[in-house]
Amino acid sequence: HALQIGAYLKSGLETLAAKFPIIGDIRGQGLFIGFELVDEKLKPLNAETRYLVNRMLSFGILMGSDGPDDNVIKIKPPLIFSKSNADEVLFYLEKVLSEDYMRQYR
Repeated sequence: HALQIGAYLKSGLETLAAKFPIIGDIRGQGLFIGFELVDEKLKPLNAETRYLVNRMLSFGILMGSDGPDDNVIKIKPPLIFSKSNADEVLFYLEKVLSEDYMRQYR
């Protein structure tokens, strides 16, 4: 279940990355997935990472940040996480990435 839903979520993140170049590398396996936020020169964007994590929290979705530059967003949902839960996460990620604050990185 974790591999299947994780692959679905990762695929959705890759689709978002094609639309929003602020999403850099996407990595992980199963339900432990991370993606980084970078500018066009691949410079880490830690302020934008904090913004995204806090905005997702306002929608009831808990994410964390990590990495040496604090620009990697970690998704570690429980094992009961479903495809509809993944769709909800992807929906709100797209919503936040479309906000004015993030718009400069499109």
